[in-house]
Amino acid sequence: MREKEVIAFTIKGCVYCEELEKGLDKEGIRYKNIDVSRNSEIGDMIESTYKCTKYPMVALHSPNRSIIWLPNTELLTSSNIRIYDNINQIITEIQNEFNSGTN
Repeated sequence: MREKEVIAFTIKGCVYCEELEKGLDKEGIRYKNIDVSRNSEIGDMIESTYKCTKYPMVALHSPNRSIIWLPNTELLTSSNIRIYDNINQIITEIQNEFNSGTN
């Protein structure tokens, strides 16, 4: 069974992105960081898909579902799309997902 995977989409020089990375590191949450300023194709794809141009965006993938946290979007929230108000909120929700025991 595949474990839960966290992917942080960040851009160079973004203070919120740096805050997210420090918070995930502090809490011992393993994640893959994709710096979209170094890979504009991925940046263009996620910005178009989620109607959002602000960062960080964070995805959590597990065998049964995926969740993405966005700072601002035209999309409606759902069980898979969550809008966050601050970085601590993302970290807390990720911890809750890991601790929930559900995939």
